[in-house]
Amino acid sequence: MAKNFRKNVSSVMQVEILILAAGKSSRMNGKNKLLEWVGTSTILEHVIVESVNSLATKVSVILPSKESQLWSIALNYPVHKLLACPSQIGMGYSISRGMININGRQPDGVIIVLADMPEIKSAHLDNMIEALTRNPTKGIVRATSIKGRHGNPVLFQKKFFDHLINLKNDQGGQRIIADNREYVQYIQLPGDAALIDLDTPEQWRNWKKGL
Repeated sequence: MAKNFRKNVSSVMQVEILILAAGKSSRMNGKNKLLEWVGTSTILEHVIVESVNSLATKVSVILPSKESQLWSIALNYPVHKLLACPSQIGMGYSISRGMININGRQPDGVIIVLADMPEIKSAHLDNMIEALTRNPTKGIVRATSIKGRHGNPVLFQKKFFDHLINLKNDQGGQRIIADNREYVQYIQLPGDAALIDLDTPEQWRNWKKGL
């Protein structure tokens, strides 16, 4: 799906999106959770489309291999495809690999988006980009539930890029956030959209029952 050019991208800070889609789906009993269906598309496609239709200037996706079904899916969309390193397993390595690439373009910020969050919408991502544009002194924008519980996605201003590049293993951005609380602003998303990531068949069944 093409980017929605009706949005005035020039009116906000230049922020890219990094989608993490190289996980092992180890709790899915042999299935890949990113091939589960959300409406008429896989969850990976859903997250890609919402990201592409946001105010983000570029969308990159970290994928496990060129032989994977996920790579074939990503070929259908205007995203930058990046390969995870087979010898370096974990979210921290995926973020680091993506950020090395993104850092070369020097955008104002990046939103780290998990590929298994079915309720994330382009409007939520836009709200995060607009929040950074309004208040760039608060360089970490974190999504929360409607009740204020901390979740994902998280936007990091470029001054935090080196910290993201240095992540390893299964480290996410939690330590960066904890060490820089004075720079964090929060954006409420509807319901539990910021909390719902689906890792097991049971979680998928329960979520689909609620649709």
